[in-house]
Amino acid sequence: MIFDRIDELKTGLEKKRSGRGLGKKPALTHLSLRLPKDVLDYYESKYPYTKQAKMREILTQHMKKEIANETN
Repeated sequence: MIFDRIDELKTGLEKKRSGRGLGKKPALTHLSLRLPKDVLDYYESKYPYTKQAKMREILTQHMKKEIANETN
C-alpha cells in the first residue's frame, strides 16, 4: 500500500486535485476587523448563527448601491 503511493509519486500518476471550478462561489478573503461591542451584540442577537454572512450581505448591498450612485 505505501509502496504503491511511492510509485505513484515517482511516476507522476498522482490524481489531479479537485478545486474551485466553474459554478463555484468565489473564495473569500480573511480579514481581522474590530467592531464596537454594541454592533456585534446587535448581530449576535438578531442573527446568532449567521452574523458573518449577514454582515457580508449588508456590506455587499451597500457597495453595490454606492457603485450605482457613482455611475449616475
